[in-house]
Amino acid sequence: MRRSHYAILASLLVAIVFVGLNLASWKWLAPARADFTANGLYTMSSSAKRVVQRLVEPVELELVYSRGVGAEFPAIRAHADRVRQLMNEIAAQSGGKVKARETEPEPFSDEEDRVVAAGLTPAPTNGPDPIYFGVIGHNTVDDNIAIPFLAPERDALLEYELVRLISQLDDPAPPKVAVISSLLAYQRDPSEPGAAFVLREARRAFDIEIVPPDFRALPAGTDVLMMIHPGPLDEWQQYVLDQFMVHKGRALIALDPVSRVSMTQPGQQAIPASSLGRLGDMLGVSIGPDTVADRALALPVNVDAGGGRKAIVGQPLFPAAPPALMSKTDVVTADLSRPINFGAPGHLIAKPPAGATFTTLVETTAQAALIASSIAMSDPTPRAVLEAYASSETPQILAGRLSGELRSSFTLPPSAPPQPDPVLAELERQEMAKVPPFVSRSTDPAEIIFVADADAFDDGFYVNPQNNTAISDNAAFILNSLDNLGGDEALTALRSRAPAARPMDRVDELRAAARDRLYEEQQRLEKLLADAEGRLNLLEGRRTSGATLTAEEQAEIASYREQAADIRKQLRGVEREFRRDIDALAGQLQFVNVWLPPIFVGFIGVGVFVWRSRRRGGTA
Repeated sequence: MRRSHYAILASLLVAIVFVGLNLASWKWLAPARADFTANGLYTMSSSAKRVVQRLVEPVELELVYSRGVGAEFPAIRAHADRVRQLMNEIAAQSGGKVKARETEPEPFSDEEDRVVAAGLTPAPTNGPDPIYFGVIGHNTVDDNIAIPFLAPERDALLEYELVRLISQLDDPAPPKVAVISSLLAYQRDPSEPGAAFVLREARRAFDIEIVPPDFRALPAGTDVLMMIHPGPLDEWQQYVLDQFMVHKGRALIALDPVSRVSMTQPGQQAIPASSLGRLGDMLGVSIGPDTVADRALALPVNVDAGGGRKAIVGQPLFPAAPPALMSKTDVVTADLSRPINFGAPGHLIAKPPAGATFTTLVETTAQAALIASSIAMSDPTPRAVLEAYASSETPQILAGRLSGELRSSFTLPPSAPPQPDPVLAELERQEMAKVPPFVSRSTDPAEIIFVADADAFDDGFYVNPQNNTAISDNAAFILNSLDNLGGDEALTALRSRAPAARPMDRVDELRAAARDRLYEEQQRLEKLLADAEGRLNLLEGRRTSGATLTAEEQAEIASYREQAADIRKQLRGVEREFRRDIDALAGQLQFVNVWLPPIFVGFIGVGVFVWRSRRRGGTA
């Protein structure tokens, strides 16, 4: 055989082996992944694997994507690649239980009619055709469940939504959550404008039913009770809730000594404080009368710094509890990666009944202080809070879990409330008949999660209004709680996989240090201004009455003006120093990230060139 023929044959054999190895690796190494992202975005969690691997019947995930239209939108095109990769990984990890395929519906076709009927929502574009970008899940009994639109800004929840969809196809009946609240955002159906962000999110996985204020029974089939700053409860309503606790025992309860949201609600009488009445005695958990402030966890707010300037100062009444202050053993908080923002919260006082235990989920630092509710109701400035600040020297409990057996606080059902109208009385009697038969103790161990703040449930404390996305883990905590109480616990960790904000810690430290120094200087200046204004008013009064200012008084005014100008100069110096430190740090980062790598590569290249030159010189 000629050498040329041998080379051709060898090349063909190498090509065949290469193609064969690729085909084999596609089959054998499909589950293998190497994920180098900081938050493991392309690695399925153990919880997701557990959900897909325990499927009894196979399911199919159908990605519906208008590829041609989507190519014009870079964000959607990139997100579509991410969805494909994750769907393929889910299929690879499922052991054949999950199939993935992609459909591109043609405009005005039967395929388009089918995906619209399945629940997909097309997004309008500048062109004549809309864009479809959603997922339809199918199971063996012809159930179809859809994710209407895969918004790129919801990328952090992509794995959760896909795995949740698979879980729903395995068990299509979602848990029912009954909501009792005096807050307007929690009195609206999740589909209505103005409904709370967390309700809109929860309806993707739960059957949400809003309970009217005059309820006589909870909705039939309620799995979880969600009470957010409830209004006053009459005796029968307390009995209904008492019996739900001993029959079902699954609840998320948020109480508040001062609800800022309630006090600012339009067209409704404010309910500043909430309590559970005798139900609280039954559960052994109550909320203290004072609000909690923590200067170590203070959220930054804009305040008037005088002279038409605004300053960013930490508000101790708005603590942002970081993951370090959350339980790492409870499934609800173990995987949270961002703070939970609170607004003038209370603190939980737990004296669990016999047979039950209470564990802390979220707490403050030991430097937290208890501030009188009357101060919190006056919308105080950060400075006013600090003036009333006295550290309690012990962490305060912001959220906790009650687990175990409960005993009813009733011995018999109470009498029906009087109702003069016979028709209404009969309707009320029918509603009251829906309450389960009286039992005196738990039929199953109870699991109840308490939060010492209702404002933490308000959109204003954790939702970015510009893009309607969560900036902290308030919603993740609430939805994790509902998942844990009424849903699939394996999904809790998935919801908590939202990428943690990766702040520039050094910049934040510089900003905090400069803010503290600026705050001290502002205190000095304002005190001088207050003293001088009193003195000037006195001098002006004398001048008005015809008195002549002495040389000493004139000198005093000049001295004050000179001193105030000097302090303002110091303030500007602090601000310039802060800006100089930030600019220096930015320059260092730019050098490390932009210039250092090519310089390093250049040195390596020069070193290799010198080494090879010397080697050639030596061999010569």
